[in-house]
Amino acid sequence: MIKRAVIENGLVADLFTEDSARARKAIIMLGGSEGGKSWSRIKKPIEILVQRGYSVLSLAYFKAQNLPSSLEDIPLEYFEKAFFWLSDQREIIPGEFAILGGSKGAEAALLLGSRYPQVKAVVALSPSCVVWQGIPKKRFELGKGHTSSWSYNKESLPFTPYPLAINKADILLLRLRKVHEEALQNEALVKEGIIRVEDTQGAILLISGKKDHMWPATYMSERIVNRLTDQRFIHHYKHIEYNSGHNGIIMNKNCWRSIFDFLEKHFD
Repeated sequence: MIKRAVIENGLVADLFTEDSARARKAIIMLGGSEGGKSWSRIKKPIEILVQRGYSVLSLAYFKAQNLPSSLEDIPLEYFEKAFFWLSDQREIIPGEFAILGGSKGAEAALLLGSRYPQVKAVVALSPSCVVWQGIPKKRFELGKGHTSSWSYNKESLPFTPYPLAINKADILLLRLRKVHEEALQNEALVKEGIIRVEDTQGAILLISGKKDHMWPATYMSERIVNRLTDQRFIHHYKHIEYNSGHNGIIMNKNCWRSIFDFLEKHFD
């Protein structure tokens, strides 16, 4: 496996591939609120994906060189740059990408899938059904700002806000499930931030942990499935839940078997 650091065209990423005359499909991997190229540190799944014939782009979108320091108003145009850059690489099949994201990266993956026809498959680990309020650089200020996590054309995307009062201990210990559950009770605000997953032009795999203390990923996955069903989504979609926590599912071997099987059937 060859690892190539990418710092060009405004992108910060690692490209994992093999030296081959055959062009490969690319999977873009997006981390969560930890920022940086977090997937680059979890090498075994990437090694297996490369062995199975894919190239993998571990893409940072904040907390990295010359990128925003907080997860607020991250421009979707940044991810467009990744699509264009990949399409220009001789070893990559252009214009057909899968996105695999975890937590906030899953939120981004579903959002990008709903907006860009280049996205032909989405794997969302611990996903969200809505665009959430942005996460400031100073975590204890969570809930005090009023901006989105994502932007387009220099405008904040509509989002679902957090309740104004958030306990500092919950922020410190990453126990924010109740905060998100409270916000999701307001259907008017949910409607504001809802991700139009039914516009995705490819298959969707949702994986959640029933013991998730960060946010109710299983509940939000069920809402996504219900929306896809109601909208008569024409592509394959599936939700798998495990008896795991927010980040624990990425350590679950059955989770990765499900991902590999999904990609083999729906991104080949």
